[in-house]
Amino acid sequence: MAKSKDATGCGQPNRRTVIIGGGALSAAAIVSTSPARAATPKPERQSVQPGDLFRLRDGPHKGELLTPDMLPVGETCIEAFPFDPAADVERSRNRLNRVLVVRLDPSEMDAATREKAADGVVVYSAICTHQGCTIETWVAETRHLKCFCHLSEFAALQGGEVRSGPARRQLPMVPVTLSNEGHVVATDGFTAKPGGAKT
Repeated sequence: MAKSKDATGCGQPNRRTVIIGGGALSAAAIVSTSPARAATPKPERQSVQPGDLFRLRDGPHKGELLTPDMLPVGETCIEAFPFDPAADVERSRNRLNRVLVVRLDPSEMDAATREKAADGVVVYSAICTHQGCTIETWVAETRHLKCFCHLSEFAALQGGEVRSGPARRQLPMVPVTLSNEGHVVATDGFTAKPGGAKT
């Protein structure tokens, strides 16, 4: 079992005029407070986006952008955060962006997991879906990610499905591919909302 180090008008208005006028005011209030007009979060707080790379937070390649050859197959998971290359910003001001990366044998993965992997690299949320603890442990023998808060385990070869413990939802993944430079790059955001059951 291997464990990582650091293991978001005139006169009186009539009734009809009041209703219509009130409705217009209500509509204006709704438009002005709608989510579409809400301030966009700063890049460092945004959730993982298509095109993001991944910066490693621990291990011998700490601080570098992830490529498959940095990960020994099946041996360990490493913590990372998405990195926006356009804004040159790591999205680490949002705890829910914390991910675990691990490299596995693609022939051992189920088809759905293999489609979201890149050269064997899979990217999972590091936030347990039970109560939001940070997952820090890789169980090499079973290829499971394990949360030691309440002992939930998630199968990395089967899309983060729950294998034991109180968690009810599988771990969200980030589908990835390889860039022309060989970096692991997100093709989409998380497959489901990351975080614990009450997040």
